[in-house]
Amino acid sequence: MDTLAQDLRLALRRLRRSPTFTLVAVATLALGIGANVAIFSVVHTVLLRPLPMHDDARLVRLFTLRKQGPPGPTSPPDLVDLREQTRAFTGLVGVAGTAMTLGADGPETSPEKLQAGLVSPEFFQVLGVKVPLGRALQAGDDAPGAPKVAVLSHGLWQRRFGGSPAVLGRALGFGGPEPWTVVGVAAPGFDFPSSAEVWFPLTLDESMKTAQARGAHWLEVYGRLAPGVSLEHARADASEVARRLAAQHPATNADKGVGVEPLRDVLLGNVRPSLLLLLGAVGLVLLIACANLTHLLLARAASREGELSVRLALGASRGRLARELLLESAVLSVLGGAAGLLAAMWALDVLALLGPRDIPRIEQVALDGTVLAFTAGLSVLTTFLFGLVPALQGSRADLGRSLRAMSGGSGGGAHRHRTRSTLIVGETALAVLLLVSAGLLLRSFLHLQRADLGFRPEGVLTVKLDLPPLHYRFGSAAPAAFFDRLLERLRALPGVQSAGMVSGLPMDGVKWTLPMRDPRRPVPQGSEPWQTRVRIITPGALETLGAKVSRGRDLTSTDVGEGGRVVLISAEAARRYWPGEDPIGHVVETDMNWGNGTFGGRVVGVVEDVAIDGPAAPAQPELYVPYDQARSTEMTLLLRTSGDPLGLVASVRAEVRALDASLALGHIRTLSSVVDGTVAPLRFYLLLVGVFAGVALVLAAVGLYGVVAYAVLQRTRELGIRMALGAREQQVMRMVLGRYLRLTAVGLVLGVALAVGASRALTHLLSGVQPVDPLTYAAVVMVLGAVAFLAALLPARRASRVPPSVALRGE
Repeated sequence: MDTLAQDLRLALRRLRRSPTFTLVAVATLALGIGANVAIFSVVHTVLLRPLPMHDDARLVRLFTLRKQGPPGPTSPPDLVDLREQTRAFTGLVGVAGTAMTLGADGPETSPEKLQAGLVSPEFFQVLGVKVPLGRALQAGDDAPGAPKVAVLSHGLWQRRFGGSPAVLGRALGFGGPEPWTVVGVAAPGFDFPSSAEVWFPLTLDESMKTAQARGAHWLEVYGRLAPGVSLEHARADASEVARRLAAQHPATNADKGVGVEPLRDVLLGNVRPSLLLLLGAVGLVLLIACANLTHLLLARAASREGELSVRLALGASRGRLARELLLESAVLSVLGGAAGLLAAMWALDVLALLGPRDIPRIEQVALDGTVLAFTAGLSVLTTFLFGLVPALQGSRADLGRSLRAMSGGSGGGAHRHRTRSTLIVGETALAVLLLVSAGLLLRSFLHLQRADLGFRPEGVLTVKLDLPPLHYRFGSAAPAAFFDRLLERLRALPGVQSAGMVSGLPMDGVKWTLPMRDPRRPVPQGSEPWQTRVRIITPGALETLGAKVSRGRDLTSTDVGEGGRVVLISAEAARRYWPGEDPIGHVVETDMNWGNGTFGGRVVGVVEDVAIDGPAAPAQPELYVPYDQARSTEMTLLLRTSGDPLGLVASVRAEVRALDASLALGHIRTLSSVVDGTVAPLRFYLLLVGVFAGVALVLAAVGLYGVVAYAVLQRTRELGIRMALGAREQQVMRMVLGRYLRLTAVGLVLGVALAVGASRALTHLLSGVQPVDPLTYAAVVMVLGAVAFLAALLPARRASRVPPSVALRGE
């Protein structure tokens, strides 16, 4: 122990005597360790930490499978049948997200728009969510005539009610004919689904169990696997039920299946590959940093070779020398780890600020005991990564070789040259891998930025409006009258060019699918019914969106009543369901009826495809239904403005309150911000991978510069003799550059080979560019090759310009 303490004091003394070396080494380590700690903190919080649900590994989502179109929600009757006929689950619950307005409960409060969850009464029990205050929803809460009850989120309880237990039993107004009584407060951190702040019982009355309702898919279904039931068995059980339903209800369930997937994959599946990609990227940065430090320590050990060889000759053991050198590396790792931890604390604030909202729990990322243990382990690992080779080579110092070097050799052994060559090749290859990843992401981002969205998002303000059913009965004329008056007032505002309303914004995640048919074009027996997305619009909505009607005409204010029942369809619906025909004049029908007749009518126009699911997603069939047919109480207001859209918010709020002071505006944002949100994840990953690639490029250049500069220093006498014997500057430069540029070329080839294999992991993030993109690879090779050439050129030029007399005198 005394010897170890002595070696530690000696290591600290040596590092204090070399402040520049110590500062560079610690800064390099802080960069690599800090980046790894920051990204690991995100991975730990998002992917590794358990969900706020009991035994979340057994929770699953059930969804509808179709031959055409992506998987989607389930209809209420299908949920009832799945509950009754499956045996693989201990419970199945239906969930629907919605927006509700919490009314003012005193002069000090105002109406507030909340995200709510309509859930089966067994929701909390099936998902295993604790309700520490009060009780959860329970069987019977959805019965006809049962008291209206609600469960609040912990966040809403703290924010609106000050965390007072007296909130239990309190009556809250949510726009219904009677108040809702608070019966419980959920555990902290639970906000499923869709950042919900309040949960109400989902009532499936008889109207939702009819054959007509079986065609409307709007329920998300979740369940818990029964004890001893595997995921594969649950899938087989659900598929068997789907086959029976297809036989019993061919009009709505033909060729439909039921899929089952783990809930963790639903919540985290989209971000898991991307976060693991970032973790791999920072790991590569750390490896490059360790390679640079290995270069530095090898040079440092070579400069001390004479001292170490003399100590060996005087009886010091190789193990003692190796321990001294490794201990010096350990001190650097500890200092680098401490500095990296401070850098990670700053980086986490930046990540929380820049991170896209689709990364679950990113706002909860923080340094905890697990992260501190990871930092400590990383510091130990880096000690061996960059310190072991120099320690082993330094402890093998040879007195005879040292004396020969002092009398005119070039210094260093072949083993050191081989090690440095390997490090140059490795650094270059890893840098290529990171730069290719950044280049592919950049090209994909640029492709999405240039994609044709089918509408013009610039200059459009969007406001979510949810009318309380107490005053605006669903399906009645009251919602239409309110929206008509509001649109009339808003169109008169200065700066408003056009106005309209739509049931869901493009790229906003709202997906409502219905079966559709043409009475003159019956679907062949056994074929899947036509499926279409449904969007309710008012006259002026498409003009405000900037969507184009390519054939036929837009909706007008005269398209009302039984005699004027018309619809619009998307270009994809026309291509898919009327191939080679003009759909104008055809009649489409659905089974959906909101009290004013079923949705459908004569096709009067074809709308150019709108990017519903994002710029990169394939087009989907879409049916545009006039508001007169639906009369929904939940719509989104669109205002195209001549100036800053957000500058109209105060005026819009005033006009809404002038018509109904109890209403609260929800989701006030520009349409451009909605579009921006779809590319925000890619921009976030591009930014981080780009930063890591830039750091890797700088580290690789600095490492190559250091190696060449040190090699030139070691060969000063040799180069002086060559120049004294008549060698020209160009010959000396070619000799110095040749070896290291050949090593760089090997690294480039190896890096390209690695990138070809590894870039497949980027496929889920790429759009409009292939993982093996020749332009990206060629650009990376050219950039990295140029940087390597410049890094080696500077010390080579310096060596070629040293006068022979000076070089020989220095020896």
